[in-house]
Amino acid sequence: MYIKDKIIIFAKKYKIMTNTQPPLEGLTYEGVDPRYRSVQIILTALLYLFFAAMALPLLFLDDILWFILAEGVIAVAMAVNLVIVSKAWRFKGYALRENDITYRSGVVFPKITTIPFSKMQQVSVKQNPISKFFNLYSVEVVNGAQAMASLNIPGLTKERANQIKSIVISKLKYEQD
Repeated sequence: MYIKDKIIIFAKKYKIMTNTQPPLEGLTYEGVDPRYRSVQIILTALLYLFFAAMALPLLFLDDILWFILAEGVIAVAMAVNLVIVSKAWRFKGYALRENDITYRSGVVFPKITTIPFSKMQQVSVKQNPISKFFNLYSVEVVNGAQAMASLNIPGLTKERANQIKSIVISKLKYEQD
């Protein structure tokens, strides 16, 4: 056995972080289901319809100009947000590596979150009402090291969500041994 193999076995046994994984820059991410784009568009439209409804009391003012101005601002913001959201689903992605899981999101403000399997406490599969309509699920991983911080991977099929959950659980069991 080579010395490098002995070092890796030693590091795994004593849970010492090694630099055996590829860097995040060259990581290949698996994308979310294309139907998730529709989920995001519907959620965004519902949010802006709520904002438009909140502006209705401005109709009772003497000057209708404030109502028209508020509704115009809301309509422009909704259009800009819908364009961004319709492109954002392509950037969302996840990668399962030997020791961690990484999730990438955000077009305007990119964000990459990586949680090592050794720091995970819980993994669950969830659905919201709109995702349920499209038969999509999300996997939520709770990080016990950072005051219940979590990582949420949305837009997955049921099979893929359960597969990720099984992989994470098996890695958790392996890390505990």
